[in-house]
Order: sequence, then C-alpha cells, then structure tokens
Amino acid sequence: MTAAQIAARNRLTAAPKRIGKKARKRQQAEAEQSPEFARLNGLVTKAWLREDWDSAYKYALEAVKINPEVFPLHGTIAEILVKKGRFEDALGALFAGAHSAADAAAWWYVVDRFNEIGIDDRATKEKLGYCYSRILEMNPKDYAARVGRMKNHRALGHHVRSKNECFVLLKTEPYDTEVLIELAEITSTLKDTAAAVPVFEAYFENAMEGPPGLDPDMLWQLMSFFVDLLNQAKRYEEALFRLRSISRWLLGRAEETYWDEFPDDTEWDVEDQPRRIKVPQFIPGRYDPSLYGESLPVEMRERLGLIRLWMGPEHFEEAKFHLEFLHPEDLSNISYLYEYPELFREVGDALRESSHYTEALRFYEPLLNTPQVLDSVFYFEIAICYQALGRDEDVKRSIQHLKYNSKDPQFLVGLAKLYQAQGKDDQMWKMIHQLRRIGAYQMVRDSGLPLLQEQPNTKNNPSTTGEGADIDYLIQEARGTGARRPRKEKRPGQPNYRGEARQEHERHLDGVVRAIYDAMVALEDKKEDDTAAMEEWVTLATELFESFRNQRAFFPRDKGTKFTGFRWDNRHVNLPEDEEFVDPDQVEVEAPTEYRKIPFDNWLDVLLEYALTLAKMGDSNRCWDVLETAGRANVFVHEDDRVYAVRAVSLSCAIILEDDQKATEQARWYVRQHSFASEAWQLFSTINRFCRSKTGFFNSGPEQKFVMRQVKGMDYLLLDDKNRNTWLFTDGERVKWGEVDGPPKHDPALLALYGHMMFVAGTYTTALNYYFRAYTLRPEDPTLNLCIAISYTQWAYKRQSENRQMQIQQGLAFLFRYRELRTKSGKAVHEQEAAFNVGLMWHSLGLMHLALPEYDKVLELSPRVREEARAEKKAVVENFAPEAAFAMQTLLAIAGDMEGARKITEKWLVL
Repeated sequence: MTAAQIAARNRLTAAPKRIGKKARKRQQAEAEQSPEFARLNGLVTKAWLREDWDSAYKYALEAVKINPEVFPLHGTIAEILVKKGRFEDALGALFAGAHSAADAAAWWYVVDRFNEIGIDDRATKEKLGYCYSRILEMNPKDYAARVGRMKNHRALGHHVRSKNECFVLLKTEPYDTEVLIELAEITSTLKDTAAAVPVFEAYFENAMEGPPGLDPDMLWQLMSFFVDLLNQAKRYEEALFRLRSISRWLLGRAEETYWDEFPDDTEWDVEDQPRRIKVPQFIPGRYDPSLYGESLPVEMRERLGLIRLWMGPEHFEEAKFHLEFLHPEDLSNISYLYEYPELFREVGDALRESSHYTEALRFYEPLLNTPQVLDSVFYFEIAICYQALGRDEDVKRSIQHLKYNSKDPQFLVGLAKLYQAQGKDDQMWKMIHQLRRIGAYQMVRDSGLPLLQEQPNTKNNPSTTGEGADIDYLIQEARGTGARRPRKEKRPGQPNYRGEARQEHERHLDGVVRAIYDAMVALEDKKEDDTAAMEEWVTLATELFESFRNQRAFFPRDKGTKFTGFRWDNRHVNLPEDEEFVDPDQVEVEAPTEYRKIPFDNWLDVLLEYALTLAKMGDSNRCWDVLETAGRANVFVHEDDRVYAVRAVSLSCAIILEDDQKATEQARWYVRQHSFASEAWQLFSTINRFCRSKTGFFNSGPEQKFVMRQVKGMDYLLLDDKNRNTWLFTDGERVKWGEVDGPPKHDPALLALYGHMMFVAGTYTTALNYYFRAYTLRPEDPTLNLCIAISYTQWAYKRQSENRQMQIQQGLAFLFRYRELRTKSGKAVHEQEAAFNVGLMWHSLGLMHLALPEYDKVLELSPRVREEARAEKKAVVENFAPEAAFAMQTLLAIAGDMEGARKITEKWLVL
C-alpha cells in the first residue's frame, strides 16, 4: 500500500472538529458506536490495507446502514469506488454522505474531490455550487468559498449572480486583482461595463498614490482590462487619458502630467526627434529615453492605436502611426506576427470596420501564415475586404476556404503539429480526433504525430479553447451584430457607419452574402446523398440565417409594424412634382422585395429548409430558434402565404422531433385561425397521435382549459338568448362571444376531443358525458362506440365503482355495437381491427378463453389484409397481427404452454 493511500485513509478516518451544541451531540453519538459498527469498521480497515476493495466495499455498506451519520465512512466508500474505477458513483456517495456532517471541512473535501475526479459537465458544476452554498451557510465569511461560488456561477452561465458575488467579495477585499479581472470579464459578457468602471477607478486611484508595488505584469494586465471596459462603454477620451496616465505611472514618470494637455501622442514616440523635443515642458535626459515609447508594451501600443481609430477619421494618422509598430510586413521568425497573432486579427477587424480595406489587408494577409487563427470568421472578414476592392477571385477563394477549411486534413495536420510544438497537448489531440473522424488516420502516422492510443487521460481536463471553439463560432460581421469573436479579454465594439461609408459597406456585404447563397444553392442537388455536401450546406445556411436574424429592420419593437425599408435614405419614393418636401409618414413607399440581393421568398425557403434539416439532425434548440425568427420577421408575418408556410414547417418539425408540446402549440394556432372548423380539431387530434412521446402535454391543464373554452363558446353561440341566461356564463365570456359568428351546429369532433382528454386523465364519468354528446350527433360512428365501451369498462375497474357488473355490461353492449358497425364494410382490415379490439377487451377482463379465439382470427385475417393493401396500392399496411401474436405469446407462456408460445414467436414475431 502506497503512502498516498495510507494518508487518504487516515485523513478520512480522522474525526472532524465540530462546534456548537448539535455538533457536540453528534460527536458524542459517534463516540458511542455499537460493537457491531466497530467490528465492521475494523474489517473495512483490514480489507483496505490488503487492497481487497470488494470486501472493503461490502463491509463499509453494512456499517453505513448501522450509522449513516459518520462522514468518514462515506468518504471511505467513495475512495473504494475510486479504486474500482467507478468515479461517478464515488462522487455520488461522497455528496450524499456530506449531508451527515455539520463541518465545513467535510464539504471542502467534497469540493476537492469533485475538482480532482469529476467530469467537467453542468451536473458537476451544479453540485459544486451547492457545496459552496453549504459552506457559506456554516460560515458566511468564508472568502475562498465565495470566490469558488462566484467562479462556479460564471461557469454555469449565471453571469448576473457571478457579478453580484464579485461586488460582495470586493467589499471585503477591494484590491483583490483576481476578482477584479473576473468582474471585468463578466461585465463585458453582460455588456454592463459601466458597473465595473468605478471599481477599477477606485483601485487605480488608490494604487497611484504611491509607487507601483505589485508585479508590473499584473498591473499592466489590470490596466488593459480597465481600458477595455472604457472602450466598450465608448468612452474613448477617458480610455485614452487612463491609458496614458497609468502607463506613465508604471514607467516611473508620474510627475510628467503635462503630457495630458497635448492632443497627440508625442509622449510615446520612440525618439525625441522630431516631435517630443518641441514640447516646452520636456527636459531631455531627465528620464531614461527608453521610459517613453520604447518601454510601452506592444499590447498597449495596439490599444492606443485602436482608441485613436475609434475616436474618428481626424485621428487616423495618429492611429496608423501606433499600429505600424506591429510591423505587418515582417514575416521573419522573430516578428510580432507569430507572438501576437490576435493583435493582428483585431487591428485588421478594426480597420475593416472603419472601411480602410487596403490597410486591413496588410494585417489580415500575414495571418494566412498562422493556422491557429484561420477560422471561418477570418475568411469571411477577409472576403469582405476583397469584395470592397473588387478582387473577385480572392473573394471566391475565401468562400472556398470558408466551406472546406475546417475539414482539410492538411490544415488540421499543420495545426496539430503547431500545437505540439507549443506544448498545447489538449488542442493537438483535438485535431488528431478530427483527423480520425474524417478518415485521415494514416496521415497522422506519416506526419510523425503521436498515435491516438498514446493519448494521455484528459477526461478530467477537457480543453475549452483553441481552434475548435473558433470553428463552432458563427460569423458575426455579415449578420449585422457588430459582435466580435470570443476572446479571453473582451474588446470594444466597432463604431457605427454613417452616410456613404455605411452604404458602401452594405454593398460589400451584399456581394459576399450573395456569394454564400449561390454556393449553398449549388449544393442543393448533392446534399441529400453526400454527407460532406450536407455539412457544407448547413454551414452556409447557418451564416445566411444569422445575417437575416440580425437585420434590425425585420424585427421592430412594435410587432404590428410592416416592413417599409431598411432606412429612410434608402427608400424609393414617388413624390408629386409640385412638392419639395413630404412627411415620411405620408410618402408612398416602395418597400424592398429583397435583402442582400436575395428575394424574400428565397430567404423564407432557406430558413424553412434549414429548420427542417436541423430537425432531421435532432438539433431541436437551433431548429426552434430558426422558426421563431422566421415567425417574428415583419417581411413574413404580414403575408398569409408566408405565415402558413412557417406554421406548416413548424408542425412538421414538431412531428419529426416528437415534441408534443410544440406540436400542440402549432395545432392550437390552426384552431384559433379557423374557429369551429371540424378539420382544425381533427388536425389537433391527429398531430397528438403522431407524437410518440408521453401524452403529458396533450392532457395538461392548459390544454384542457383551452378545449373546454372552445366547447363552452360553441354551446353559448348555439343557444338562444333565453337559454343563455339560464346557464352560468361569466360576463367576460358573454362579451367575448357576443359578436362572434357561431358554428351552424355542434361539432362532434370537438366534443369527442375533450372526451379523449378526460379519458386520458382518468375522469371516465366526465369523458362519457362528452362522448354521449358526440354520440347523439353521430350514433353510427364506430370510434365513438368503442370509446364509450372502453370508458365504461375502465370506470368499472375503479375502486369507487358502485355497480361493476352493470358498467361492464354497458361497456360490452357498446363494444359489440362497435364490432357490428366496423365490420359492415366487409373489408379485411376493418374485421381484423374489430377482432383485435374485442380480444383486447376480453384480455383486460381476464377472460383468456374468450380472448384467444379473437386473437386467432386476427392472425387468420393477416394475409387478406396484405392482399387488400397491395390491391389498393397502400404504402403502409395497418396489420394487427404482430400485436395479437405478442398477446398470444404472453398468454401461452403464462399458462405454461412454452412450446405454443415458441411457435407463435417463430411464425409471427421473428423478422
């Protein structure tokens, strides 16, 4: 036994310290253990020492049954399960056992073990959050527990809670740099940077009262976050002031405050000549010349250039001066390109956003030598620049990379080797897994990369960064969101385009989006049979969907607003010749019929086909997101044909995904559109029949109330005024239905539907009430007779039944009436159905000698049913033979006739 195992055993068996009255009682109870518990605990120890994990586990379970309040014993069980390789069971035992301890140390032990061997999934994070909360209940001042809960909230996506925890922590430790950085990132995610700015202001105001005392790298990092927060809030002048003043303080020149009065960045020139020497207050030689421009980190230089760029065109030359320090033409091994590729990417983005396309390409094109940043977003962004400069061939090449880049084996091999050289093993193995999935395993061998079976155990340390995250990131620029790709350090949003610059930018985007659409159309015929083509089609459709979704003109605040154009200055108006000015509200507007050079009907086709494809792939969340977007767009919602198309596809997706809730919601829409139409209720019933999931939503309270309101409305509208006053309709119902055109007569489909709901709910008396109302209208309907028969029989099974014999007799009477009506047509399929239902009724009543002949008849009719289906050219044959055979097999097996059951199985149930 190793020293580590002995230490773990000793740590678990040590009695934890407790405080308080309850703790003393619990400690006393533990001290007075029964002899049997002591014996079993000793056996656990002996088995542990000889590493007999099965025996130790057996004895530990017996001991914990005697006294489940001993936490060290739960810990022992967990450690035994770890030795047996059952990590999840071990954590479950530890988590359950921790509730027996009134000591924070026990919960801290649980936290440690979850972090050591737990899977990095949502369930584990939720349990960790619970552990931190229990610790804080015992000691609200436990700073480490609150830090842990704050980080756990963030990992779960609870950013508001995480932000609140940061503020609580900063009240205790206002200068905790770790919490400050967390707060900056969280508020950037929430787009609430204004909340974090005062905290950083207070921190630096306090810190700058003396010389820098922390690690300089940490202070530069904190200043970077502070400046980014101000940039995201579009407080560019303040960001510029803070960057210059804090940098000056960090370099030991805090006294030179006169630099803040100068509008340019002369202070940060590398040489005194030609600008700095002209400043009257500047004294050459007072400070080392390197403490000016030369000592400013390249990251701060890049931020300084971007701030100048965002401040407006008049600052462009100053911005360009700073950005040139990255030396984009230098492609040598020691250039900034390979050390800071993310800076090149960000500078290129900012220049592109400000329509400086030629300058943007100077920073984009060197990145083609850095595979780690070549994702689909990059190729789209560089395509926009090529489009703006009229470089059509480069646009096409970028679109091809957009489609094939993430699946190019050579690209993935190069990326894997790069990660291997950088020591990023997790990312390297991710690339190797991707190569294996596309069948390029031999290429892994030939390239000298390690074989897959040599992969270390990274189960508990999954990578959450790298190329995979970029591949999954959806292109934002074409979608009009102005968002940036995900980064560890949040960057500010770009400035708004105005006037001609905006129109020029839109024209460039039109060309790129249209190119993507054309590429997607070219894949239409291939995608059904070619998996790779389907993946490419989905990728392109995703980008088109995001471009459409983020066009604000399609989603106004007032949902009733019709689409009239993208903005006033883009509308085509027909003005009378004798008028020079017309109020916009009075202008006859010719609303555009296309977006990004794609007609709206084509957009609708793309979105609906994309939604159906996602449904077939089982991606329900994205599918409903697409359909919801299409259903809200004002270019579709005011056109009946387009609305019905969206609803029809939504109904199809609900059936494909077997989502009974969505299916019912869509069916309800048809009911509301076509009040008191029998076909709408038949559709409602049929849709729920197609969904093979549980009937929970069909029978839920809201659905019952909805159908009940329709029944009451139908009754109210068919009554005369005298009888309406007799029934207890509410004033609201009278007003609601007072001016509605009622149906010509009662609808048996609606009455039967509500009866079905009551039957599924087990309220058979209420179900019979509505079945009989429908029966009065259609006494010759076989289905209604069958429903009434089953309702009576099920009612007889209930404990509160007053006269079971009578109810069963009534049920059988309607059952035989159903058989008579169903077999009247003489069709084999109807005779088979009737025989099966009668046999099932006898079976449910326990009358097996009557059930077997009916099941036999079902099997005898099976050949005739198939012949009829072939004659009528039916695609689907409704044959009850397998169900009847299964029932007969069960009956024979229970009766002991195993040979008969075997013959039935071999003949009817073996494919």
